[in-house]
Amino acid sequence: MLQKAMLWWSACLLLLLLCAAALSQTYNDFKKKHILPENGSRKCDDMMKNVNGINQCKRINTFINQKAEKVKALCKGKKNEYITHKFDVIDCKMKSVKPCKYKSLALKGKKKKVKCENGLPVHLEQGIYDNFHYDSEN
Repeated sequence: MLQKAMLWWSACLLLLLLCAAALSQTYNDFKKKHILPENGSRKCDDMMKNVNGINQCKRINTFINQKAEKVKALCKGKKNEYITHKFDVIDCKMKSVKPCKYKSLALKGKKKKVKCENGLPVHLEQGIYDNFHYDSEN
């Protein structure tokens, strides 16, 4: 009986650790998902191809209009904490699923929360988007 209980708890712990690993994000993931590309298209439809998985359309995503090194510098010396900073951003909001198509909204000086781990930005907190109006077709 004790062996079954220990086996069950071990399985639960392993599942919990796997879930945490799947939800974590690296600096490279952060750059790919949230930093505007220096070269190439800045249209939401094109940029979101790098964010979306196969057969998936992310509902909304925010891209920071700043060089990756400048965003990285904001996390210097931060081990595991959030910073708040004003960024110029482009929000890409899904308008259709098959194929994935997006509308864009450029915002200046938008306060955003970035999670820093070991001196690197790894997560951009989602804001409230429901009141935004997307007029551009980018």
